Amino acid sequence: MIRSSHHRPIYREVVFHAFRTAWQEKRFWPISLLAGILVTAGSYDVMLNALAHITSQGPFLAVSTGSAFVQRLADSSTTGLEWFIGVAGGIEALLFLAILMIFFGGISCIAQGALVYAIGAHRRGERTKLKDAFRVGADAFWPIVAMNVMLIALVWILRFLVAFPLFLALDNTTTTTYLMYLASFIVFIPVAFCLAILQVFALNAMILQGANIGDAIRRGYVLLARNWVVVVEAALLQAVLSIGVWLAFLAAFMFVMIPIFAFIVTSALIQSIGLFTFSLVIGTLIFVCGAVVAAAFTVQLQYATWTHLYKALGEGGVVPKIHRVVRSLTGFFGIKK
Repeated sequence: MIRSSHHRPIYREVVFHAFRTAWQEKRFWPISLLAGILVTAGSYDVMLNALAHITSQGPFLAVSTGSAFVQRLADSSTTGLEWFIGVAGGIEALLFLAILMIFFGGISCIAQGALVYAIGAHRRGERTKLKDAFRVGADAFWPIVAMNVMLIALVWILRFLVAFPLFLALDNTTTTTYLMYLASFIVFIPVAFCLAILQVFALNAMILQGANIGDAIRRGYVLLARNWVVVVEAALLQAVLSIGVWLAFLAAFMFVMIPIFAFIVTSALIQSIGLFTFSLVIGTLIFVCGAVVAAAFTVQLQYATWTHLYKALGEGGVVPKIHRVVRSLTGFFGIKK
């Protein structure tokens, strides 16, 4: 199907279709939670996650938390035996954390492929089984791992390139250092955004079209380069809807917590520790369950948005909103000769 309308807001159609998909296919929410562990297939969350670590990465100049932890153990020891026990314990802890990270990272990679496959099947009107989706994700395990590793490494490098000027600006406050930080920050934002979208487009090419990793990245780059305005429009609307979901969750939580607050006040009046503990446990469970649902929904919303948009961009005829606005104001819809 070739799209020819210059007036239809494709980004709005795609995002709201993705919203319906995320709501209708609740059985995919567990996959969405697993897929979101690495935070590599979103747009705003990739940038927010990286921005949150800029201030910590700059002062430490890329010294890992694990190395710093072991070093602190060594520095705090006073005897050879204590030093050995401290370092051995630190290495043990690091190995255990590394194994956990590798395990959950691998599960997340499989879930990413499974979720894209499931959403693609839903878009075609098919109802896929979860085991079939996981099988597809497992078959594409190593290419997905490679793309995730590349994205994480590139975002880490970009983050460091912003964090280092920040460190210089904090250490030596001059106009030059602050301009360097500002320039690196301005460059970091769009590049990190493009990398995140490129990764999820390439993931779609691999899972839904059977492309190898090199060809998948090339296809994702071509779509992004040709349709970057539409991609930005979709990302902005998607971010607004995601924020709305979290605000709705907070509003619902505050409403549900009204009777819990009443129990807490009552426990204070009658000095009942049992009632107070019960109220806190119930309130915490409600918050955690609600947050898990909101997270699963928003992660699936992001994947569904980029999967639907990837398919729509491949159909042709997609015109950005800003172009349609200009055309409606000027009345020109043809091609200049």
